[in-house]
Amino acid sequence: MRLILYGVSSPYAADAVETAGRLGWELAACIRNVAGGAPPEELPSLLDAEHLTPELLGLPFLVPLMKPAARRAAGADAIARGFSEAATMLDPTAIVARSAHIGAGSYVNAGATLAAGVAAGVSCAINRSASIGHHTVLDDYVSIGPGALTGGGCRVGEEAFLGVGAILAPEVTVGARAVVGAGAVVIDDVPAESTVVGNPARSIRAERPA
Repeated sequence: MRLILYGVSSPYAADAVETAGRLGWELAACIRNVAGGAPPEELPSLLDAEHLTPELLGLPFLVPLMKPAARRAAGADAIARGFSEAATMLDPTAIVARSAHIGAGSYVNAGATLAAGVAAGVSCAINRSASIGHHTVLDDYVSIGPGALTGGGCRVGEEAFLGVGAILAPEVTVGARAVVGAGAVVIDDVPAESTVVGNPARSIRAERPA
């Protein structure tokens, strides 16, 4: 398979390069679509978006960004420039249940586990060694940090972010665009657009992070 990485001005893009290599996929180009940023040195075939060709636009693309809003914006920019197919990439070291559903444009990184009945929406990012419990629902553009863990039956709202090593107790709901801080242990529902930290997790902000 030939693939485009789109929106690569983030160190996280290097992980996508590694996964593509393990899968035996060819990276036709890595597209920088905004000024600034520092694309990692591991990227092959780095190209500015202004130099896209019709051949490249005909390939599937993946946005390797962890910030949900940035991933959504870059995906929209890719579509506006003429891409039509979002790729889904699952690292071969990930364990994904046969009954799990992964939406278009999502990336499941190395060592992650998705249990039975998991439903991940469009353009979700599930980072290294994260563990998603059975029948958990991840809405569109959710980001799950390395080593984060959810119990069974959780729901994580659109554009929400679970930090490194965060833990959700079973059946907890995290609202849209909420942030769960690194290492937080969440035993109660998290309101939309809030930020929670600590063990047990407590709210420190009731507004959408910038």
